[in-house]
Amino acid sequence: MPFCHRCRAEVRLLPAGCPRCAAPPAAGHGCWPSDAPVDATFSAYAYRGPVRAAIMTAKLGGARRGWEPLAAPLAERLAPMRLAVDAVTWVTSVPARVRQRGIDHARAIAGVVADALDTPLVRLLDVEPGPVHGERYRCDLALPGSDVVLVDDVLTTGATAWRAAAALREAGAGAVILVTLARAGGHPLGVAARSG
Repeated sequence: MPFCHRCRAEVRLLPAGCPRCAAPPAAGHGCWPSDAPVDATFSAYAYRGPVRAAIMTAKLGGARRGWEPLAAPLAERLAPMRLAVDAVTWVTSVPARVRQRGIDHARAIAGVVADALDTPLVRLLDVEPGPVHGERYRCDLALPGSDVVLVDDVLTTGATAWRAAAALREAGAGAVILVTLARAGGHPLGVAARSG
């Protein structure tokens, strides 16, 4: 892990949790609703402390080298699962943000995931800017029955993942498996996507 000894003590790797939403095992956690376009979720870290600081610093600072070591625990968790999927893709960032930061960070994470799964990395999503956190995604490639891993950095409200996964489903994707570096909290997912 890319953390100093002191910070490493504060990093919390998530145990295998709910297979649908990756929340740590607990009664009454906030899972995806039954109509969510996401079939399963895997996350490596709890989004807090040094993990939150590392992700935000790397994301906003346009870091290129930090993503692979941050994603290593995620890759280690996924590799033995041998997920039977056809492609790995990512939640594409708005082009202006990619230009500003110099990198599409979700693509960098997705590359590590694709290598771990020995599965092709394919850009499937285009994004149109919208209001803050209201981007619209579309997939112009027909995906009849294709099972896809969708990668992003953090699962917070689930709204972005919902919109991206819905675009994959509209293109005909079968299962959509969400993979994120971190999950923030155990609150209900997808509420913002349904109301927005």
